[in-house]
Amino acid sequence: MKLLTIRNGRLLSPCTGLHGEFGDILVKDGRIAEVGTEIEPQGEIIDAEGRFVTPGFIDIHTHCYPKAFLGLAPDVLGLDRGATTIVDAGSSGADTYDDFRANYIDTAQTKVFTLLNISREGLLRGHELDDPAKVDVESAKACVLAHPDNIVGLKARASASVVGDQGLEPIAIAARTAHELGRPLMVHVGNYPPALGEVIDLLDTGDIITHAYHGKPGGILNEDGSIIEQAVKGRQRGVRFDVGHGVASFAFKTFQRAMDAGFDCDSISSDLHVENWGGPVFDMATTLSKLIACGESFEDAVSKCTSVPARYFGLTGLGEIAAGMVADFNIVSLDDCDESVQDAMGESVTLSKRLTVHTTIYSRGDSSAVLNRA
Repeated sequence: MKLLTIRNGRLLSPCTGLHGEFGDILVKDGRIAEVGTEIEPQGEIIDAEGRFVTPGFIDIHTHCYPKAFLGLAPDVLGLDRGATTIVDAGSSGADTYDDFRANYIDTAQTKVFTLLNISREGLLRGHELDDPAKVDVESAKACVLAHPDNIVGLKARASASVVGDQGLEPIAIAARTAHELGRPLMVHVGNYPPALGEVIDLLDTGDIITHAYHGKPGGILNEDGSIIEQAVKGRQRGVRFDVGHGVASFAFKTFQRAMDAGFDCDSISSDLHVENWGGPVFDMATTLSKLIACGESFEDAVSKCTSVPARYFGLTGLGEIAAGMVADFNIVSLDDCDESVQDAMGESVTLSKRLTVHTTIYSRGDSSAVLNRA
């Protein structure tokens, strides 16, 4: 039996009623065996030193298929940057998924799940939806049904540079396919056209808009700063709005105006890839710090990259601190600072609090490993 005890931590898992109270966690064979106070230490002992202990971060928008034009290796974007679980957002399609699975997903230490691109080639070259011949619905369906343990939904990019003169049609095809499969569709929204509102009208309960708070034309805000009607109605029927920071897809001003209008994000993701891992995104902790600077509460920020995305995609055992769950954790601190950071539009905001990941604990099968960072 493989044992590990985390002591003296401030346990933060709001969905299970943990709001930063001091406590201990006992891990047996890669699962949480007990959560409580003054647990008798067993096995390897980790002293959290009064820092917060959160579930392992789940980043639902990354590009971790290195053969795609944006891709980096899963562990570079996952464990190396404090996320124990990541979702690849459309880097692979039906023609490339088997290679992605065998050579990258199954060999990574980071847990990797997939949103399959509706384009059969995924992001091998870009412009993946500008020709109807690049979309094969039956192949996509067969791939999803063959890999229910790993493919958790579909992905499509609704941007002028991607769809070309095809307009909304590829997105409509992706939405119909996802709904027929009973899986969520994540849609990247970017350069207009198509407009965000037109995309939202195609979506239904459980579907996700990522890059929801970009600062480009045709976005989530009307000229007067109010939220577009399609977004309001979309949320009412269960469409979810994700940050997806990225290299050109998150604007402080847009997010803050949306917050002022009562339209907070539903989930927080990084859109980490080869063009932004060295900045302005860096990692999930930096992304969370930026959202906190814009008015997101610390508890909500943690929930939106742990329990919330786990429930989006049915990631059983992940995202919570509770007996029986997978033993994935981050030991973090939220420290005072005075640091200027940039969004994806080149605008700056000053952080008064900086989230730092000191230790990551992750489980693969019946064993746990510990990564110390700072």
